[in-house]
Amino acid sequence: MFKTHIIRSTMLAAATLLSTSCGVAAPEESLESDATSTRGDALGGAEFWHDFRAYSGASPECNGFNVSEGRGLGQWTSQIRLDTDSRPQGCWQKFGIQDPYGELSGLMLTVSFYGQGSPTASGQCDNPGTYVVPIGPTLDWTGPWGIDTTDAYGGCVQTFSISGRDDIALDVRFDADRHNGQCQNAGLHTVTSINPVSLTLDMDNRYGGCYQTFRLRKMTCGDNVCESGELCPADCMICGDGICNGSETRATCPEDCFPQGPGNCAIYCPPEIP
Repeated sequence: MFKTHIIRSTMLAAATLLSTSCGVAAPEESLESDATSTRGDALGGAEFWHDFRAYSGASPECNGFNVSEGRGLGQWTSQIRLDTDSRPQGCWQKFGIQDPYGELSGLMLTVSFYGQGSPTASGQCDNPGTYVVPIGPTLDWTGPWGIDTTDAYGGCVQTFSISGRDDIALDVRFDADRHNGQCQNAGLHTVTSINPVSLTLDMDNRYGGCYQTFRLRKMTCGDNVCESGELCPADCMICGDGICNGSETRATCPEDCFPQGPGNCAIYCPPEIP
């Protein structure tokens, strides 16, 4: 534990030095290839758990994606596929967070699950309600909600919200394998204390379905994500701040990246290839 602390402290010091130097961006220890990766020094012992399974057996509506798994901060859960329609049965879903060292103390992650038009949307949204995801040293789960959308009117609305911590984010990938309106508000979304995210699941007999995957992470300077209100030069390219960072070059921002530029580069800034 002590050794781990020393390693993290060393990495943080190195990242701070590099992010304030001219012409050098803070190094990244990316867990994923996409733009919202989390640096290794933001990781710890906490795990985000996702459980997704058919009502009974290997229902084809859940496409065989029965999972119960935990992922560390900054890591994506396995992708699941929702394709419920007029076939009988549906899919149960629930979450939990294991936090043995109290890294997420004060965090509240809430999932609201209700039908459009009525709480169950004519039986398409089982166990509707608002669920607070348990966070503790041992794993505990929310109660499960059931996704059983059919050809009845509307679908299920799933809303994720965070409170209690401003430095924690939940990334949600919600993708459609056909652009036919079954997966409303599809895309990559980031849930923060100032940004709840709502998704609408309206799978029916139209061809295709919806994919979901999740990632809980700490928002830190150097995680390559420029959050709302963040003033971290390693994440947010600000031409004119005297730091040659991000995608800035001598061609795009000469005042920061020219060898004898202003600010931190007034004395010397290493040559940079435009």
